[in-house]
Amino acid sequence: MNATGTHRRHRVLYWAGVALGPAAWAVSTQTVYSFAAQACTKSFPATMIIAAVLVIVAAAGSIISFRAVRRDAAAEWQDVQGGRARNFMAWVGVGAGVLFALVIANQMTAALMISPCLR
Repeated sequence: MNATGTHRRHRVLYWAGVALGPAAWAVSTQTVYSFAAQACTKSFPATMIIAAVLVIVAAAGSIISFRAVRRDAAAEWQDVQGGRARNFMAWVGVGAGVLFALVIANQMTAALMISPCLR
């Protein structure tokens, strides 16, 4: 693989938290909404398992973005202009991944505590 292909592949790592966090939250929310009508008649423990897996997915996006920043930390100090835009985007990805992991965990906690029959 040439240097351009490697560079392009590594560039995706910076965006992992920005993409995986909101995507995991969207899948989690739609899953809970799709089972909402049947939740009062039957218990769906699978939704809690799916939510737990999606918390891990959102956190993984954050970790991937963080590792991308750490990989280029030495190069950032050598840059005369003080860094690059992709490092900023990676830090946004770290924050977004953590934020969306917390949002999914909060929604999962609320679903555990509140009866689905209360409409």
